[in-house]
Amino acid sequence: MNLRIILAVVLIALGLIVTAISILGLFRLRDALERIHAGALTDTLGVLLILAGVALLCGWSVHTLKILVLLVILWLTSPVSAHLVARMELVTGRDLDPDQLTEAGEQEL
Repeated sequence: MNLRIILAVVLIALGLIVTAISILGLFRLRDALERIHAGALTDTLGVLLILAGVALLCGWSVHTLKILVLLVILWLTSPVSAHLVARMELVTGRDLDPDQLTEAGEQEL
């Protein structure tokens, strides 16, 4: 085993740990905004670590370029979609007590 394979296995293992913690958070957290945060954690950090490990295993090839393009697309779209879903949850006011909202949230409702 060379250093590249060991580093790839460590990255994939860290990505799986982050994903497992995020999945646990999806079941344990109470409201939709907290669940969105846990899901976005998987999309950004977990997938980054896993795909970085897979890219190290592939070496420099066309597959690595495809993985890097996939990472860029995920990093651009995932936080934006999580923000839009959270904003819609705040605007509609579902699953939220009015006492928990900040002043900006109360004004939008």
